[in-house]
Amino acid sequence: MRMLSSQSSALITALAVGAIGIGSTDLRAQSPGTFNWQVLGERTYNDNCSGCHQRSGKGIPGGFPPLAGHAPEVMQKGGRAYIVRLVLFGLSGAIDIDGTAYNGNMPSWSDALKDDQIAAVINYVLTDWDNAKLMPKDFAPILPAEVTAARAENLTPEQVYALRERSGMHATAPQTTAQAKPFFTADQAERGHLAYAHNCLDCHGSNLDNGEFGGPPLKGTSFGRHWNGGSVAALIAFMQAKMPPDRPGQLNAETYADITAYILGENGYLPGGKELPADASAQQAMSMAK
Repeated sequence: MRMLSSQSSALITALAVGAIGIGSTDLRAQSPGTFNWQVLGERTYNDNCSGCHQRSGKGIPGGFPPLAGHAPEVMQKGGRAYIVRLVLFGLSGAIDIDGTAYNGNMPSWSDALKDDQIAAVINYVLTDWDNAKLMPKDFAPILPAEVTAARAENLTPEQVYALRERSGMHATAPQTTAQAKPFFTADQAERGHLAYAHNCLDCHGSNLDNGEFGGPPLKGTSFGRHWNGGSVAALIAFMQAKMPPDRPGQLNAETYADITAYILGENGYLPGGKELPADASAQQAMSMAK
């Protein structure tokens, strides 16, 4: 993780000691007024978040952390200011939830979602799956105005991670994972190429970024921004949860590993003498950072 500038450190310190409420036990804010977030929040979550965190909110162990039963804890320990910045700017760094290590890279949603969508989806996550029972009785919903005010800070995911640490959510240092470089063989990547052509080409294209049906690019800057720094397990868990769109999770674990080997090769990772394993715990130890 790169060192923060003195200016950034000063900003983080100001935030963490309560200038905007991080770490505060008082989670109330301005009156919610007429902000009817329920329908918008559920739709925004299902369209943008459920692929990783699942509609059940239980996430994917080792890939994407759970929100059910966990989001209220994040809210209470980190404060409403932190959770707004978490969704706005993303998070990069290792965390530990209920004994399970996660070392993914939550993307920033500042460009993809509007302020009312971000406020609504946070409120949805904080109250669905029986989370509402864990929230303070005087909790007031996050408002779009809070998101608007936070946008000006333009934090990096690493700075948001520093806010998480300063808020006390890391009682102990999380287990460091995903240190090894990904490995795969040329033969495995070729098998993955064939499986890709059969299952993925229509959406993602022959070049991985020119699909007929508008699938997101699987190489280049956009792909790297979303996945670099995370683990191979996170990428494969997402593929298993969402791909192929007409039958997600229906390929076997070895085929998902083969397709991933092909994608890694197309993104500049070099093949070697060992195949990328289908085992999720082994994939979790591999970092996609370059």
